[in-house]
Amino acid sequence: MPPEEEVQQARSLAYRYLSYRDRSERETADHLRKKGLDEAVVQETLRYLKEANYLDDRRFAEHWARTRAENKQFGKYRLRQELVGKGLTQDLIDETLDALFDTVREIDLARACVEKKLRSMQDLDPDKKKRRLTGLLQRKGFSSHIIYQVLD
Repeated sequence: MPPEEEVQQARSLAYRYLSYRDRSERETADHLRKKGLDEAVVQETLRYLKEANYLDDRRFAEHWARTRAENKQFGKYRLRQELVGKGLTQDLIDETLDALFDTVREIDLARACVEKKLRSMQDLDPDKKKRRLTGLLQRKGFSSHIIYQVLD
């Protein structure tokens, strides 16, 4: 068992880190490691945080994906990349995205994104508009199938 002082310090650092927003287990572990804590202390802290329900990758994934889709109008591909970057398992990512896009239609997100952007593109010729909108939708993480449907 790690020394109690180090565990208390790690918990304090973790509480502060989690106070800003929900985090994944890997994000939290990386943060604690960056602070120079011993691996045993990091693992003990993660165990405690999971038991106390401060860390829950499933809850984090659902919240992250939903807010990024609704607020930023990100598509499935972009959300998948972000969740992979947060250190979540492929099964959890698939499950989360399937559940999200059962309730939210990806094509509706893409349409909303295009409608918002079109307001600032009124003076451009149609080909230039289409190119810029295509690039925007690609960066937002929509599939080519969705992009073509929206732009046609």
